[in-house]
Amino acid sequence: MKWATLAAAFMATCFAWAGSAVAADIPDACNSTQAAVTGGPTPPANSDVVVIRWLGNANFEFAYKGKVYLFDAYFNRTPRAHNIGFKAEDIKKAEAIFVSHAHFDHISDIGTIAKQTGAPVVGAPLSAEVAKKLGVPDQQIVVAKGGETMKFGDATIEIALAQHSTIQAGLTDIYAKLYENDSPPLSEDEKKELVAVRSRGTFDPKVITEGTLAYGITFPSGFKAVLIGSAGPITPGVKALAEKLGPVDVAIIAYQVHAVADTQIGYTWPFIELFKPKLFLPAHHDANPPAWVDLGLEPMFDKIRTNIPGTAYLAPLYRSPICVSGGGVDKGKVVSFKY
Repeated sequence: MKWATLAAAFMATCFAWAGSAVAADIPDACNSTQAAVTGGPTPPANSDVVVIRWLGNANFEFAYKGKVYLFDAYFNRTPRAHNIGFKAEDIKKAEAIFVSHAHFDHISDIGTIAKQTGAPVVGAPLSAEVAKKLGVPDQQIVVAKGGETMKFGDATIEIALAQHSTIQAGLTDIYAKLYENDSPPLSEDEKKELVAVRSRGTFDPKVITEGTLAYGITFPSGFKAVLIGSAGPITPGVKALAEKLGPVDVAIIAYQVHAVADTQIGYTWPFIELFKPKLFLPAHHDANPPAWVDLGLEPMFDKIRTNIPGTAYLAPLYRSPICVSGGGVDKGKVVSFKY
């Protein structure tokens, strides 16, 4: 009964978000859980709806007017990670691919995806180095250091040098012990697979201060979103990005690593305050065995509701289409959401 009540309340909220939108305004892509990058439907050219899907970890796609833009490239994941419903080998379409940084859980499948899509790959110099080692053709690599404005299809991309978060010594060992204590041991094959996946990236310390980028995406209708794949300290570049974009329609910010919610909120919250989004979507909060565990989002959402009641929030399942009005008086409002 409690779940039914909660579900009814959520659906009522969805209808409230829809505002003046009618069924005829909702593209077929809003009813499909097939990712656009794997050949799923995209909104037609005459629609101003933006379809956003979370594709695991910090991977997101934005589908708009027949095109799809991909953020991050980590799909063939570590053993026992949740099944996101497809593999890197299934990805066949992207207007451009934007890499947050070169840790394996953001870049490991970039070679496969770049070859299959032919899309340009945008990243920091360190990400470009790793992408080349993973097989991305030179002519597809676009190096960015922060401060650039680029155009891909209908999207204008603003790029800022961000900073990767850091954690206290011993935390990963604690999580590994927790996983070891509460689940069966990894098999020898799983251990080998874990090593192989983690090798498709870099642990170079330069990732922290030189290798992490934040991206702002703007469509001609005025729709604006920001994507930040690691919530380290706010840099001058990220502040400049916020000043340039102003309040955004959607902010996708990493909510990662710290299972103690108050600790993690301290990392993620400053970005929400800075960009003042109409809709917040968390990233990087799902399990990545045996290091990271799934993180609870309720404390983060409670803080948003208390402190910025005008900001909506969602925690979608993999591939669930979040359809947001890309223009007009309802710009930034969720007009459809499918589990």
